[in-house]
Amino acid sequence: MMKDKKICPLLLDQTAYSPDTIDLLNDVDAVNYWLPCLEEMVKKFINKVSDLNPGDITATERAKICWQKFHDLIEKIKYNPSVFKPLSVRTLLEFNEETLRNSNFEDAWLLQKEKETAAAFQQYEDRINVIDSIKDFYLKWTEIAKGLVAGNMFDWGAKAVTDILEESNGFGLIQAMARIQQRPWFHDDLDNWINRLQNKPYTKAIIFIDNAGVDFVLGILPLTRQLLKQGTCIVLTANSAPALNDVTYRDLKVYLKVAEQKCSIIRDAISNNKLIGVENGQKGPCLDLRSLNPDLCQQMHNADLLILEGMGRAVHTNLDAKFKVDCLKLAVLKNEWLAKSLGAQQFSVIFRYDPASELLS
Repeated sequence: MMKDKKICPLLLDQTAYSPDTIDLLNDVDAVNYWLPCLEEMVKKFINKVSDLNPGDITATERAKICWQKFHDLIEKIKYNPSVFKPLSVRTLLEFNEETLRNSNFEDAWLLQKEKETAAAFQQYEDRINVIDSIKDFYLKWTEIAKGLVAGNMFDWGAKAVTDILEESNGFGLIQAMARIQQRPWFHDDLDNWINRLQNKPYTKAIIFIDNAGVDFVLGILPLTRQLLKQGTCIVLTANSAPALNDVTYRDLKVYLKVAEQKCSIIRDAISNNKLIGVENGQKGPCLDLRSLNPDLCQQMHNADLLILEGMGRAVHTNLDAKFKVDCLKLAVLKNEWLAKSLGAQQFSVIFRYDPASELLS
């Protein structure tokens, strides 16, 4: 059982920190959009659940009950928004995941995650060969970054992406790299970050990972491998409980064992404790840095790079968070309304690099 949770020691101002980018209680346009949007997402699970859990004859009925509970909450919020505080995308998604767990959906997306991750590992060596064939430092890191953000397209919590994935069996990393915004990105600090990498390798990076499958295997692992080659120690941190198709800590341990068999750099790093996996204490697809696993907080004390990946962890939450160390916030804006609210277009890319030196000076 996890010890009492702790606040992230890397936050610049722990007292002022609030995870949520948008407070739905005080934003009429946002609440009018997100309540029906999230309800539709939860309802769509009813039609998907029998495919996800083929041997479970009660799955569809239980999913309907979960949707009804979510629907009832949404109706109460419409009548009196203050009935659910704090009111945010994060807390509503956490409510849904908790409802699923209470209805005996231990990990509803497990089979989907296993299928997509196994398929992605079949492409891992080819992806690494592409990266290793690029000798120029700048071009190599540009290719890694493009794969990293393109991998973040594979999110079953985003309607625009689920439509693509359900209609196209052949949609993979290459297709995602073509679909997302081309550089210059909406928020494009990649050149600045590559310059920082070239100047001095990082000592230790903490990476909050997002989706299973292509996102983790062809996005996060190549990034991890290249940082390891530069001498950086890596902590990969995953959710303590399932949420959509996000990687859990249990998944992460399995995936790293597969990665060990395919990559000597990863295998050596694990055996030398240069690469470890840690659960983060989270139970939803967003990230509240006030309630982290204490073991993860302990690992953070000598870190000099923090990477937050995905809309849930880097846009819905923590977009404005400031840290004592260099921070990368990476996401593809898969939701059209959210993208436009930030002044961007759907599938625009955020590659935001916040150097600690600028905040601490």
